[in-house]
Amino acid sequence: MKFTKKIEDMKKVSIKIAGVFTLLVLVFTACDKWINTDININPDAPKDVTLHTLLPNVQANMAYNTIGGNDLCRVVGIWMQYIQGIARQSQSTADYYLREGDINNQWNTNYSTTMMNLKKIEAKATGTHPYYQGIAQILLANSLGVCTDVWNDIPYSQAFQGSANFTPVFDSQQSIYQEIQALLDAAIANFDIVGNYEAITGDMMYGGDIELWKKAAYAFKARYALHLSKVDANAYLNVLNALPSAFTSNGDDLQFNFGENPAEENPLWQFMNERGDISMHATFIDMLILRFDPRIAVYAFPDAAGGYSGNGFGQTSYDVSMPGPAVANPNSPVPFISYAECLFMQAEAQFMTGAGDAAVRTSVLAGVTASMEKHGVLNPAYMAAYDSVLQTMTGPVLFNEVMTQKYIALYYQAEPFNDWRRTGLPLLQPNPDGARQEIPRRYPYPTDEITYNPNTPNYGDLWNRVWWDPAPLH
Repeated sequence: MKFTKKIEDMKKVSIKIAGVFTLLVLVFTACDKWINTDININPDAPKDVTLHTLLPNVQANMAYNTIGGNDLCRVVGIWMQYIQGIARQSQSTADYYLREGDINNQWNTNYSTTMMNLKKIEAKATGTHPYYQGIAQILLANSLGVCTDVWNDIPYSQAFQGSANFTPVFDSQQSIYQEIQALLDAAIANFDIVGNYEAITGDMMYGGDIELWKKAAYAFKARYALHLSKVDANAYLNVLNALPSAFTSNGDDLQFNFGENPAEENPLWQFMNERGDISMHATFIDMLILRFDPRIAVYAFPDAAGGYSGNGFGQTSYDVSMPGPAVANPNSPVPFISYAECLFMQAEAQFMTGAGDAAVRTSVLAGVTASMEKHGVLNPAYMAAYDSVLQTMTGPVLFNEVMTQKYIALYYQAEPFNDWRRTGLPLLQPNPDGARQEIPRRYPYPTDEITYNPNTPNYGDLWNRVWWDPAPLH
């Protein structure tokens, strides 16, 4: 019995060996007929992502992180005294502590997600889809502007190469600004191409309306020309040359509209819902109260007593007003650039080129009206009273009003931080208990870049100035 069992076992082994040899023959002689070459492909991660899939994803990411993100708007909103940090990291920001590790997320998201995907769209659309390419160029110009405005020199010419180059050089801010304008000009040229091209789908901002995107390109050309007002003698003329082709109503505004479903909500609403360590700042609330400004009802929620109030420096009350429905509801939009901003850019440029007080006042009044209409609080009696006061303003008082009204209209956006650095307006008193009794003027470079890229410049500190913000001569 034992001998018979051994014979049977040997037969089984022989059969297995024969089977292995047969399999090897099949593999080496006809593997292309036997093996499914798609077996290791993840159907949820396709190799080729379509333009209409990439575009809405990058727009949503830009709105949530690059343009309206808490690492940008919360920080500069605290410095510009729209809001006050009352706990944890936000309280440190209010005391002018912003560390290299605090902004890793802002840097990495901008580079590895936002701008990397915009470069993919631009490359994929080149020669075949000029309108998609134009949209990507506008959004890339805007992303570069956001980054360079807070960090100064940034990687671009050697960036976005993946593993081919983990240590790109940092391009000068001056060259980045040249690239921004070149991208916007290229976008406009792409929109002027006439042909039978695939319709734009997946555009969550303008629904594929190329004429609106073209207006947005000119609005951005004006904005980024204005930023150079301290270093370019032609800056204001360049603004005035671009604006006639830009927005003509609130309906033209470039913005991203969030939803009320989970994971679709506005970033500030999510921040307040999850952390809530900011309140309204007394500086901004007191300004609105002093002016009887009806926008206070949408800019802030009522305080515990039913009125409006904010925390001053060093105050940490949760009974004051919190950011309101204009910016902190689940479906509050994130503006990229607006008609109201264009009108205030026009007013500043008119003032600085000697257009006359009457022209400046007309632009200011139109800007305030557009802002009020945008937020649904336009009051004819208020506007008539405001206009009667505005008509008395001349010279430096009028210019102060231009910049103050722009500051109010662009509540909780990054642009007022750029304006304040250029003009010193509105007049803001720094935190007397801050790390320094001066408002910061830039971001530090992030820890990741400092650690892994030896080309990262020495940024100094938060009070060092970017290229377009030179110190005044004494």
